[in-house]
Amino acid sequence: MAIKIGITGPVGSIKAEALQKIIGMLQNDGLNVQGVLISKVSDDGKLTGYTIEDILTKKKVQFCDEKFVSRVKIDKLGVDTRLLEEILIPSLQKARESADVIIIDEVGKLENTTKKIHSEIEETLKCGKPLIVTLHKRSRNPVLQEIKSLEGVRVFDITPINKNILPFKVMHVLKGEE
Repeated sequence: MAIKIGITGPVGSIKAEALQKIIGMLQNDGLNVQGVLISKVSDDGKLTGYTIEDILTKKKVQFCDEKFVSRVKIDKLGVDTRLLEEILIPSLQKARESADVIIIDEVGKLENTTKKIHSEIEETLKCGKPLIVTLHKRSRNPVLQEIKSLEGVRVFDITPINKNILPFKVMHVLKGEE
């Protein structure tokens, strides 16, 4: 049974910082970490978009921007679903084939952008590989509820108080030590 880990927390950079630390620790242990990372784009402190990066290839594109005209929105910003699909779909397909650990950052923001993306994320959540996903903490988030319902899932809530020890707890869980 592959271990699935969800990391929830408030808006801000502490989830991203913890995830970067976890990825580094996994890679230092010689594990092949693949998947996608989401980063905010801001201008003078104002959120103006998001980028997606393939962890394996390092290919990164801005798929969400305040200037994009789209019926699909994330945080009221337009989404170029073609750009998003071009990175996310092959990244998750490759990860299911060859990764030791799969990462999906901000899964809740991405999941309902297109049917293809929803399908890829669903397939990845159900694959037999260890998985780490991050989500914004919302009690009614259907993605969070779905992840919590999967067998073998551990969900951690990151806070400013536990942000430094959480990566070590996640590593212990992945190694079967907790």
